[in-house]
Amino acid sequence: MQSLDLLVFVLIAVCGVTDIHAGKIYNKATYPAIVLGFAWNAWIAGAPGFKSSLLGFTVAAILMGTLTLLGGMGGGDTKLLAAIGALKGYPFILAVLFYSFLVGGALALTVAIWQKRLLGTLGRVWRMLFAAVMYRLNPAAEPEERMSYKIPFGVAICVGTLWAQLVEILRN
Repeated sequence: MQSLDLLVFVLIAVCGVTDIHAGKIYNKATYPAIVLGFAWNAWIAGAPGFKSSLLGFTVAAILMGTLTLLGGMGGGDTKLLAAIGALKGYPFILAVLFYSFLVGGALALTVAIWQKRLLGTLGRVWRMLFAAVMYRLNPAAEPEERMSYKIPFGVAICVGTLWAQLVEILRN
């Protein structure tokens, strides 16, 4: 295991715990990780490492930033994924995003079934997708249509990161 991988594990452990206990992912954890990711990758791999770090950061920040602006994610989730992108670079962040959304979807489905809200949730998702296709998406327009429960997506990001790391280890 490389030092960078250890830093990623510490980051996701801290952020996973704070997301569960406080419902937040703190800037005190994500901002230093972003700076360390850029510096580490530039120092170890030079310009290609910095480019990979910058691309990983940018992909995560743009995708998750968009979801945050639409009201679907929290800012801490965006910063956590951006930090992982800065640390592990591109294309690793694509695997993290893929696995995180799989885990987040499974978590949301489990909560919806547990709370007996599956049909209502599926109806809201369908209406949201239909509105997005019709270019009329305005998540703040109908607050009663939004979910009344929150999924700790930071936890899904942490599990998705571990999953992506495991796949990377098994491939090598």
